[in-house]
Amino acid sequence: MLPEQSQIVIIGGGVIGTSVAWHLGELGVSDVVLLERGQLGCGTSWHAAGNVASMDAQRSRTDLLRYSGQLYARFEALGAVGYRRCGRVMPARTHTRMKEYEKVAEIARASGLDVEMLEPADIRERIPVMRTDDLVGGIWSAGDGRVNPTDLVGAFARGAREAGIRIVEGVQVDGVNIEGGRVKGVRTTEHVIDCEIVINCAGLWARLLGLVDGIDIPVYPIEDRYILTEPVEGVSPDMPTFRDPDGSIYGREEVGGLLLGCFDRNALTISPEALPKDFCFDLLNENWEHFSPYLEAGMHRFPALETAGVKTFLNGPESFTPDCMPVMGEVEMAKGYFVLAGLCGLGIATSGGMGRALAHLIVENDAGLDASQYALQRFSHEQNDESWLQNRIPKVPSEGFTGGATK
Repeated sequence: MLPEQSQIVIIGGGVIGTSVAWHLGELGVSDVVLLERGQLGCGTSWHAAGNVASMDAQRSRTDLLRYSGQLYARFEALGAVGYRRCGRVMPARTHTRMKEYEKVAEIARASGLDVEMLEPADIRERIPVMRTDDLVGGIWSAGDGRVNPTDLVGAFARGAREAGIRIVEGVQVDGVNIEGGRVKGVRTTEHVIDCEIVINCAGLWARLLGLVDGIDIPVYPIEDRYILTEPVEGVSPDMPTFRDPDGSIYGREEVGGLLLGCFDRNALTISPEALPKDFCFDLLNENWEHFSPYLEAGMHRFPALETAGVKTFLNGPESFTPDCMPVMGEVEMAKGYFVLAGLCGLGIATSGGMGRALAHLIVENDAGLDASQYALQRFSHEQNDESWLQNRIPKVPSEGFTGGATK
């Protein structure tokens, strides 16, 4: 049963919404209710690849990633979330790419991270099944790892509940009551919950929820694909994750096989309104033809893929913004209306850091970082037009991941 009132209402029970709830609980704020339209983790979080990077071309995001990794290590010590710090290899085919890596390494070292520039032989030593004869080098990030997304959502949710925060699943939010430029309540199919603060963490539905009340949130989903193979000889559970921006692919070990995903250069958008109303732990059509260039790139980098059987093909929605940066902060026209959405493929990797930043912004009016870079106000009204987004967003995944961190 839903409460009649709550100081804070969080909309969305994915890894972002549950992280915000957990961090509010850590700050001693318990008059909070989190509403999830389906079940916790559904929509996008459950099918995420789960890679946890530790470095980025931006110092501020490197700090977010580092905190997230440290938090997941804490969770792992308390109860399994599948977190393993296995390191990451990023190969380079050109000297230009190596120069980009050197800049990233400088930022990482300034943040206290353990990074190392690699020769092709070093890469071969760390990932024996990776082809290296066409590489000029690479970079090693010792602090990178991986986590089970569903278990991570569960850990955030358990901690939030222990702090006294209510989590209610199966609740459809119809909109937010805004009077005199301030949030007054959240409309659900059951009744209105009076509140002072609402936090839109609705993921791929964040934009549609905003539009109901005339709020622009330019977050739009694409089809995000990866495959899981049968066991591959030479692949061990301790294998580092990998990211090959020259081939637009990324991946890791999975039950003795390989997970292979891509930074799509011409991503296919999917309108949230076209999804079934009960879309929960569902997937989209496979579309092998669209994935084939990245499978070829994967077979080039990992010759064993040519004969490895594909166990699973996953294609699910992943939300991006026009500039491949999250939206986080308060809506100017509606005091008390906060948004954290559009994590652009880094939802799992940065959920800890971004959840902490928003919780501190709400409670202490200080996110602990430059929140202006994530503000909604950086976008114009025209950039929330659906046709404009459908034209812009397909280019974002590959543009945003030519250097630095990703899944």
